[in-house]
Amino acid sequence: MIEIAIALLLAGISYVLQYVFERMQFWRGKREYIQQNSEYIEQLEEMDAEYRPEKPDVEMALRCKEYLSQVFPNGINERTQNMSKEELESLFERMVEDAQQLMDVNVETVDFYSTDEPPTCDYCGYYSHSDRSLHINVAFILSGEPALIEEQVYTIFHELKHARQWAAVEGKLNDTKDYGYSDNQIKIWAENFNHYIPNCVSDELYRKQPVEFDAFGFETILRGERQFEVI
Repeated sequence: MIEIAIALLLAGISYVLQYVFERMQFWRGKREYIQQNSEYIEQLEEMDAEYRPEKPDVEMALRCKEYLSQVFPNGINERTQNMSKEELESLFERMVEDAQQLMDVNVETVDFYSTDEPPTCDYCGYYSHSDRSLHINVAFILSGEPALIEEQVYTIFHELKHARQWAAVEGKLNDTKDYGYSDNQIKIWAENFNHYIPNCVSDELYRKQPVEFDAFGFETILRGERQFEVI
């Protein structure tokens, strides 16, 4: 019995030490990231805090909003609440295809993932510009929670907005398609992609950085929280 108690005690101590070590590593990494990107973070504090979409985005947002009103004429929950898992997966796969057409972007890989591994297990989804891949957390879609299912609908458009930002940056660089965005807007996005701030570093800075501020602002049009007209 004494041997078992000692073994359990040692296992507990080992777990605590491992946890403390991991937290120390996390905070050290966070501090180093902020130090390395201090100049850019200072620039964020001086940036405009008002969402002002350029004409190409207003036009696109209104198209996407109209599309969503057709797919969900009585609301997202009304249509999805009695769907089977297979029907939900099919619906979201079709929305990804439709959204790419509406937003005039192409992703090379679409990944509906499910994992228990942090941090991605807590993400609604993400876009990786390095390999042009879109990742959507299918666990939230199949959760049975109306709020999570609704959030995943908007996540598709949010993440594809990042794909469009990156496509505009590459298009300007390669003298191809830039969607009509201003040179200044594309320059701001390009700099942000080079100094992207993960939300684990700071949720406030994560949301304030241009590519995320733009994508969250874009969402507000789709949700009907902001009204814009094409001029």
